[in-house]
Amino acid sequence: MVRAWAMRGVLMAVVVFALGCTVTVTPEAPASWFFANEGANGTGYFTNGPGTPPLGRGSALLTVDGTGREAIATVAFSGKTLASITKLRYSTYVAFPTPPTESMTLQFDVDYDATDGNDNYQSRLVYIPGLSTPLAPATWQEWDTLTGPPTGAWYSAGSGGSSFRPIVGGVTQVSPPCDAVNYCTWAEVLANYPNARIRPSSGLIMVRAGGPIAGGFSGATDKVVVGLNGIDATYDFEPGNVVVTVNPTTASKLSFGFAQETASGSGSFVSGPAGAVGTGSAALTVDSSGGMGLSTAVFAGTRIDRFTDLSYATYLQPSYPANAPSLQFDADYDDSDANTAAQGRFLFEPSVAGAAAVTDSTWQTWNPLTAPSGWWQTGNAIVGGVDVGKACTQASPCSWTALTAAYPDARVRPVVGQFGGIANAGRTWLKAGGSWAGGFAGNVDSLTVGIDGVNVTNALEP
Repeated sequence: MVRAWAMRGVLMAVVVFALGCTVTVTPEAPASWFFANEGANGTGYFTNGPGTPPLGRGSALLTVDGTGREAIATVAFSGKTLASITKLRYSTYVAFPTPPTESMTLQFDVDYDATDGNDNYQSRLVYIPGLSTPLAPATWQEWDTLTGPPTGAWYSAGSGGSSFRPIVGGVTQVSPPCDAVNYCTWAEVLANYPNARIRPSSGLIMVRAGGPIAGGFSGATDKVVVGLNGIDATYDFEPGNVVVTVNPTTASKLSFGFAQETASGSGSFVSGPAGAVGTGSAALTVDSSGGMGLSTAVFAGTRIDRFTDLSYATYLQPSYPANAPSLQFDADYDDSDANTAAQGRFLFEPSVAGAAAVTDSTWQTWNPLTAPSGWWQTGNAIVGGVDVGKACTQASPCSWTALTAAYPDARVRPVVGQFGGIANAGRTWLKAGGSWAGGFAGNVDSLTVGIDGVNVTNALEP
């Protein structure tokens, strides 16, 4: 199933792609790329990192369970002949499982003979990375699918038990020469199918996770390079660089979602209150025992020393105690010790920050990086594999400078697995509640996160 939000960009009268340059692909400017879910349980979204991607600061994260199939794809090259492809590369990062047993494949729909007048679906050509070069965990690796290594890594999915087979000269091949037992080099693919092309009209090029993968998978791809007749188009997947609209339609592709962490609480995208960025915000409501948050996983694995800006806005409805939602991050306090066990969160709480007092019926903007205090930890830190307790507590909160000095190698918790095709990843939260006597009703908006000097403002809209 191809997601509807993506198809709006694909079904334009003319699909535009740029040869000879680098194209930045974001949720707001997908440049003909889209996420496609071809199995029951899989998700895809643009994320910051993981690690240091080969281009920019982001990538496309694909996650599947043991039955799922998730891809990022484009129809921009439909109808192009295989012989005209002079470069075809992509980069991958395996976040889960560790150690990796499989990575993401590169695939495209193919018409094996453009001269026979038969362009029925004939399955896909598939490139398998890691056949001769070991897959490395939590490491970016680039795959040159035309020259390798590995060189003999192509096969036709229209083989084995497939109902679809290559058609050449109008005749269906019973035993295609390139199959999952007899892999082919790119030169052998062209020799066997000299008139092959990417299927016209709806032919996809994609990077795909799953097929299936036992136990599930989560990983990222970036820097997809497609060259035609010596002119290259390079695609850089990024989570966005300016204002990104988060609403009920776009939230899932941005990995945003509401989470009720205790027995009571509600959250929704709403219009107003007046003064919000755009026309709306996210409303959070809890009783005295409730906890309700809006979170995203796009910053999973990001080291905290890369944060160059953090701000968000809150609104307190009248007749409630003076509390404002906190900004929270799932924590991994030492990215060098290989321990990614749950260590609670580090969070900024405006009411203990020593800055402006929380007031009702007005929007207030909080700047956690420059506030004199307000940061504390919900769980003990593990540094060098050792539980070292807490440097910052709710009773004795820290400044951002003190927090980063105490944990110079801290990061947002990375992807540590998958559940139902959704990445089990460290999240960034705007959260109300946590035993707030009298409860809370209010709003959050304009979450701005700067990474390496590049800011993304998330405008929350109905």
